[in-house]
Amino acid sequence: MIKNIIFDLGGVLVSLDKNRCLQRFSQDLGFDNFGDYLNPYAQKGFFAEFENGDMDSVEFREIVKGHCKKTAIEDVEIDMALNSFLTKVEPYKVELLLQLKEKYNLMLLSNVNPIAWKRCCELFLEAKGIDMEDIFERLYLSFEMKSSKPGTKIFEMLLEDSGAVPSETLFIDDSPANVETGKSLGLNTLLYNVSDNLAEKVKAVLEELGEQW
Repeated sequence: MIKNIIFDLGGVLVSLDKNRCLQRFSQDLGFDNFGDYLNPYAQKGFFAEFENGDMDSVEFREIVKGHCKKTAIEDVEIDMALNSFLTKVEPYKVELLLQLKEKYNLMLLSNVNPIAWKRCCELFLEAKGIDMEDIFERLYLSFEMKSSKPGTKIFEMLLEDSGAVPSETLFIDDSPANVETGKSLGLNTLLYNVSDNLAEKVKAVLEELGEQW
């Protein structure tokens, strides 16, 4: 019996556009190799430190400015370039979450930074006028937990804090590495392809697990 569902954020609930983000950093800021640090699944270098909570937004922006050819860059320009990675939340996905919430404990497990997190919350409100905190029982964010996927630590922290039993929990992510970590800890998993309909895939995997909803 499934009692809990853990969702990834970027790529699963929030649509991403890496190329648009890289273009903004290059054209607007003169940071031509930002792609060396940006990965949809696991960031690198100083960006990884930012998402792990090892530096705050002020420190992050100062490092970005140091990489840019353009001078006198405003903080808002950096935030806008970074958030161009996040495109939208499709309304049907919010409707799906609200349906699932009636039967399951919903949790969010995300590699995310504070600048992007703020924008993700705005995108949820724009989609259906719903606050994420009203959807999810618990939010597990890498920058707050100082740990990130696909490492096992952040999963173990979630399980300990929530009391969720792995065999009673479904974990949904678009990263193969993250899904493999979940499997290694006994979680039921769904590797989501961003081109698929999330509602159909979730319904199918729940039915495979003997669930009706």
